[in-house]
Amino acid sequence: MSSRAITLVGALLFVLVVLASPAAAHQSSYTYASMSASGTRVDFEIRLSSMDLFEALQLGEDRDATDGEIAAGADALRAYVLERVQLVVPGQQCAQSKGEVRAIEDGQRFAQIQTVLRCPKAIASIELGYQLFFDLDERHEGLLRVGDGLVQFTSDNRSYTHDTGNAAPEERLGFLRSGAVHVLYGLDHILFLVSLLVVVGLRKEAEVLGARTIKSSLQSAAAIVTAFTIGHSLTLVVAALGWVALPSRFVESMIAASIVFVAVENLLSPDPPHRPWVTLLFGLMHGLGFASMLRPLLPAEDVVVPLLIFNLGVEVGQLAIVVVALPVFWGLIAMLGASRYRRTVIPITTAALAIAGLLWFAERAFAL
Repeated sequence: MSSRAITLVGALLFVLVVLASPAAAHQSSYTYASMSASGTRVDFEIRLSSMDLFEALQLGEDRDATDGEIAAGADALRAYVLERVQLVVPGQQCAQSKGEVRAIEDGQRFAQIQTVLRCPKAIASIELGYQLFFDLDERHEGLLRVGDGLVQFTSDNRSYTHDTGNAAPEERLGFLRSGAVHVLYGLDHILFLVSLLVVVGLRKEAEVLGARTIKSSLQSAAAIVTAFTIGHSLTLVVAALGWVALPSRFVESMIAASIVFVAVENLLSPDPPHRPWVTLLFGLMHGLGFASMLRPLLPAEDVVVPLLIFNLGVEVGQLAIVVVALPVFWGLIAMLGASRYRRTVIPITTAALAIAGLLWFAERAFAL
């Protein structure tokens, strides 16, 4: 039974490494759009990550598009997007502008497409059909801001009708869901949390390694999770408000490096004495990563409530990972004993997590 448990851990972590390969590193994608209507006119803008344009621009491989490639492929990109994101005003034949395409930087690099719909009569409602990227990424999510509301397009929800006389959907639940989803679908954040939880059930006293009690394990996990929460909350707020801005390539590379560092530290010291402080420092980088997703969604005013709700969603996703992972690792320690756990499970997890982190670091730091 113990051998089976070890084999299972190895198999699960191998799957995570496969998922971390460059071909699958962007396992979930987002677009950010805004729409407003006034009289006979509809203004629409959508932003696509520069890392999601390989098919639209026919780059030949899944990689980050350069500003020059976005500019040169503007017509192809515009046609690709507007064929899959369709604006219709029921009962009217409206003229749609060609739309401007440009590369922008806002926490991360985007291709921004703007278009205007002009109609002969006052607009009562707008129908938006969204079919972008679902054929490439079944977990893709399109986020649309309409006034103070937030609409989320998923593979199960690909259309939205906006009545111009009514308010858009309540944004609070949308921000909560987006925060949780960003953690649960962000494999790098998951692996960082997993790497922290691998050793919380171990205690070293007088050079003797032993197992923590359930209560002590929970206290250790709580200290680490609290440190991570403080770290990512601080930078999430300041970066989302635009007070701090670091290059997205640097931030994403440091997030990958955090996985490698913690995994290797687990191997060298199964009960690291300063783990909460290390977690706090790396949490600052993860918060910048969260902010890159949140910034395009924030309204021009009254940003405090959306920020807090998004962060609460991050905590919900983080707690879900802890609730699943912590009992698994504590159960393995209880089953194998602390010494055998250190000799078997920790080397397996270190190898798998470090490989995943190194793959991401190489891809992100050197644009491979």
